[in-house]
Amino acid sequence: MKTLITCHDSTNIELLLAHTDGIIVGNKHVGTRLTQSFDAHEINVMAREVKALQKEIFIQANQMMMDADLMHFSSWLDELEFKCIDGIIVADLGALVLLKEKGLHRKAIYNPETLITNSYDFNFLEHFELFGVYAAKEITIADLKKMGEEKRVHMFMVGHGHLNMFYSKRKLVKNYLDFLHEDITLQDRQDLLIIEEHRKEDPYPILEDEAGTHVFRSQVIHALNQLDQLSSFIDYMVIDTLFKDDRYGALVAEMYQRRDNVLKEKIEKEFHEVWDEGFFFKKTIYKGKGGEQ
Repeated sequence: MKTLITCHDSTNIELLLAHTDGIIVGNKHVGTRLTQSFDAHEINVMAREVKALQKEIFIQANQMMMDADLMHFSSWLDELEFKCIDGIIVADLGALVLLKEKGLHRKAIYNPETLITNSYDFNFLEHFELFGVYAAKEITIADLKKMGEEKRVHMFMVGHGHLNMFYSKRKLVKNYLDFLHEDITLQDRQDLLIIEEHRKEDPYPILEDEAGTHVFRSQVIHALNQLDQLSSFIDYMVIDTLFKDDRYGALVAEMYQRRDNVLKEKIEKEFHEVWDEGFFFKKTIYKGKGGEQ
């Protein structure tokens, strides 16, 4: 199993790759929930540096795209040096089709967030001849294992970070500020929280970026205790450092590489975080009207 990590600063590539196999970067016009936005030239420079270190680099282009967005995405792809880029992560089927039309489908990784929950859906995507697929983040480790044992393309998963649980293309933070007649801008701020009156001890990170509004789980998911099991069927595990920085990322990456519970406790304490195991052992149940499941 390889480990990928998001990047905040291009000057920290070597620091992050000391304990990982690759990095994930993106641009705000095609990607969302990014640690930092890099233009095409910056990404090309970073990709050459990563290749010189014999590591991997993936591009996050996971916005939901309208026709005009797809046209921009197509032009933006033409600026990238794909000989140095290992893959491009998309969430929109239109973007996946576009990559196939441009002959880039074998570098495509499809991540529709919550949709890929079973082996049939996972392997159905094989006909796109893509590189890999993300498993949904709300399924148990038993379900992940079953999918992993039957997979026919590379399997990706988020193993560490604040999981995104709500996404709207609407600018909900801006709308709220407009309602309050507040003349301030909070777009791209990574220090905002939703604090409920009756649950003040459990705030939810919220981010509004160019692609819309996103609300995240309050706890940080971690996979440290499941590495032996996951490594038998997961191809790429992602460490998402949104809301943190590259120093945090380097410490977390070292923790996973060393499988060090002492370092885990140190990071939790220093960064005032509460870590849990997400949905690894917790079934997600959707109830319809009248309580039907």
